[in-house]
Amino acid sequence: MNQHKATIHDVARIAGVSRATVSRYLNGRKWVSQDAAANIKAAIEQTGYVANSHARALVTGRAGSVAFLLGEPQKLLFEDPNFAALLRAVADELGKKGVSFILMTTDNQDEAKRNLAYLQAGHVDGVIQVAWHKDSSEMLNGLVEAGIPTVIAEQPSDETLPVGYVHVEDYGGARKACEYLHERGAKHIAMIAGPAGPSGTRDRVHGFLDTVATFDDDSSATQARIVHGDYSVDSGETAMAQLLDTDPTIDGVFVSSDAMAVGAIKALRARGLKVPDDVQIIGFDDSSAATLADPALTTIRQPFAAIGKHLVDQLMRLINGEQPVGVTLPTELIVRNSTR
Repeated sequence: MNQHKATIHDVARIAGVSRATVSRYLNGRKWVSQDAAANIKAAIEQTGYVANSHARALVTGRAGSVAFLLGEPQKLLFEDPNFAALLRAVADELGKKGVSFILMTTDNQDEAKRNLAYLQAGHVDGVIQVAWHKDSSEMLNGLVEAGIPTVIAEQPSDETLPVGYVHVEDYGGARKACEYLHERGAKHIAMIAGPAGPSGTRDRVHGFLDTVATFDDDSSATQARIVHGDYSVDSGETAMAQLLDTDPTIDGVFVSSDAMAVGAIKALRARGLKVPDDVQIIGFDDSSAATLADPALTTIRQPFAAIGKHLVDQLMRLINGEQPVGVTLPTELIVRNSTR
């Protein structure tokens, strides 16, 4: 059996191009014609050639990989379908570009420091940071100071930082949800918000408050109907129970994630309340949890595939020396059975 390991010379010979052209193709495809690129791609598939990433890194000064940095305990990666959906979208886009990724999660400050030290050591070419609920300034500043291209999946609190960002219209999404609840007859609307800190939580809370103020002028009562969770099912159940203890007249709830909305439905059932007859529920995300819920959730859809594509595209541009930009993507109200 021929155990010859394909080399760059084999690829060049079969593709009918020079070794230098193959090298340019492997290192970013600059100055390679479409025909030559297609021939090289076919030759690589035919020979099974695998580039020596270590050797390439010595030549290009790049690691050939990026980090997907999740500012959450690892368990929420599996409990919250949003993170899995976004991770899949990012992985698909990176795969199209031939870039590997490292998944990093953060459970506490010590782990955050270890992650930052690893990233600052040059093991990756860039970072996609997701769901950093506490103050992210230390992490972001550390990445910026190390010159690591970084894109975050929210609007940064400090817009002077040279980082890219991708987020959805959180404020507008919250308004759509609360307006729809009111249109369907809800008079005492509460909110289960995400963890305090990120711009997404802040904007959704503002959208909730501004909308409810248009039909309920008791601002103190409205503030009392906001409870924060951590995006888990359990936190949604706990938050809903707390809201009912505070105000048993609640007849509509805007929940900042589908997973927490599932927990809220559990708490309502435990009190003998029916959804949507007694209390209407609207989630946020349109994740798999929305369609699996009983009843199926009316929710605000986030375009996870588009978010992943923009995160990767922005990061690749930053790695190639371009300036950071921000992108805001639209949300959409998806009506199902948890509202009347």
